[in-house]
Amino acid sequence: MIAKATAGQQSNAVILARVSSKAQEDEGYSLDSQMKLLRGYCESKALNVVKVFKITETASKEQGRKIFHELLAYIAHEDIYHLVVEKTDRFTRNFRDSVAIDEWLERDAQRRLHAVKENILLHKEAKSDVKFMWNIHVSVAKKYTDNLREESMKGWAEKLAQGWMPAPPPPGYKTVIDNGKKIHVPDEATKSLIQRAFKLYLEPSNSILSIANEMELMGITTRKGRFYHKSQVQHMLTNPFYIGINRFDGKDYPGAQEPIIDKRLFEKVQQKMHGKRPTRYRQHNPVFKNMISCGNCGGVVTWQLQKGHYYGTCQRASDACKSRKLLREDKLEEEVTAMLHRLVSPSEDVVAWVATAMRQRHKDDIESSTRLATSIQAQIDRLGRMDNNLYDDKIAGEVTLEKYELKHSEFMAEKKQLEERLSTIDQSLGLLLEQKLVLFELSQKAAELYTKKTPDQKRLIITKLFQKLTYTDNLVSVTYTNFSRAIAQNVLKTNDLLGGKI
Repeated sequence: MIAKATAGQQSNAVILARVSSKAQEDEGYSLDSQMKLLRGYCESKALNVVKVFKITETASKEQGRKIFHELLAYIAHEDIYHLVVEKTDRFTRNFRDSVAIDEWLERDAQRRLHAVKENILLHKEAKSDVKFMWNIHVSVAKKYTDNLREESMKGWAEKLAQGWMPAPPPPGYKTVIDNGKKIHVPDEATKSLIQRAFKLYLEPSNSILSIANEMELMGITTRKGRFYHKSQVQHMLTNPFYIGINRFDGKDYPGAQEPIIDKRLFEKVQQKMHGKRPTRYRQHNPVFKNMISCGNCGGVVTWQLQKGHYYGTCQRASDACKSRKLLREDKLEEEVTAMLHRLVSPSEDVVAWVATAMRQRHKDDIESSTRLATSIQAQIDRLGRMDNNLYDDKIAGEVTLEKYELKHSEFMAEKKQLEERLSTIDQSLGLLLEQKLVLFELSQKAAELYTKKTPDQKRLIITKLFQKLTYTDNLVSVTYTNFSRAIAQNVLKTNDLLGGKI
């Protein structure tokens, strides 16, 4: 048996005050003015306000929905009999919410919805005229939101046509105002960190989770100051915005923003993320897992632990494979260490000279690339100004829509080509030299470092200096990367000149 509410409970009321836009606040629909009106109404009706729910103009759609559902749960759980709002569109603008309120009213004839400015008192036993007016107001409110979305979609389409994303940019970019328009440009404070995250993901031992942890260590946060979790990092690594493509509402549009990730790097990240996942070893972690291929059948050498040692073999699909011995990990590591020693120069003076020569060799190329990059950026800026002027002419009616769309497409296509070329040049500016110097330094220390590192770190050293490892005729052969091969050749020449032996 349901207990009847006391007279005091039947006078309890909840207020919902809401401002949906800055313009509405400026027009006198501020929360303060609503609260003054609604509290005055409750006082005149002898209603006891027990709780106030507010939805401000800064609240997102998700936040607004959350507050609305909290209100419904509260009035149901606390057995509230009066819900007071300024008017219908302050309360609901869709039929789904109105149905929820109808259900709340139908459960108890004592419950009331007060729409103060519309002079509506809605309840279970209300006359048909009152319910009719309520439904009209709901329909009008729904029409307002539908029209608002229509106009917003027009604005979104126009912005996308101009090459700009009608939404906040991903990390690595920031929003600025240019000629009265919001555009997205690289954020110098985080740009290099995002580039580092993409490159780190390609390393054998890294995963989406490890990149999320690395981004936390780098201090990269969302606009709300929170660290990125795994799903957000995955979305970031698959976002084509970084290569100049705006993905919006399931479709891709050419972007006008400056790409900060090279296309080849982006594609490699997608291949790793969506390609076949390597076998996961829960208990064992052999150094050469997924790193050696069979020279006969082309299969990958897999490893198993026997009597304290890892042994590797392919699937032995051919007779030639079946006749070979198993690979033993510790013996193979000795061979790899010997190969790494072949990269070490016998003279520290030669090492210093090579580093200096590398810097000098690239100096002219870097200066030339810098001049070219400056020239291309000037062309991009010029196209941007021309496109802005064209847009202003269209608004002023001096250019037809057909001509605007034609010229705008030409500008965007030319700008896209220039930006792609610029991104390639940017990659080659001091970055190429820096990478070579880092690899050169690694090659000189790799043999010493290798024996002290974990299996994951050893794999990283191998992938940086060796292109591939192949098992043929009971021997493992190594193909150096082009850079490592050049180092090995120079080391041999230096050793011969010094009269020593490697």
